[in-house]
Amino acid sequence: MKISILDVQKIFRDLLNHRISREDAEVWATARMNALDNNELFFDPATQEELLWNAVIYLSGIGLKIVPEEYMEDDDGIKEMFDTYWD
Repeated sequence: MKISILDVQKIFRDLLNHRISREDAEVWATARMNALDNNELFFDPATQEELLWNAVIYLSGIGLKIVPEEYMEDDDGIKEMFDTYWD
């Protein structure tokens, strides 16, 4: 499995535009985490491994809630994170 900046950008844009749910973004991230555990994840480009992995870690917890109806990270926080690192 390969992960690139374009993949990360698509997931963030789909999440921010409500084309996918937070849970879908977590599933995407979890699949990459499992691939890494199995030595099946490749970073493209390899020089951006840390940045790409940080996106996976961030997205793996995007569905966390602080109360039943409120996410730990709101849409503005997600957009700010995306704009700062991956846009």
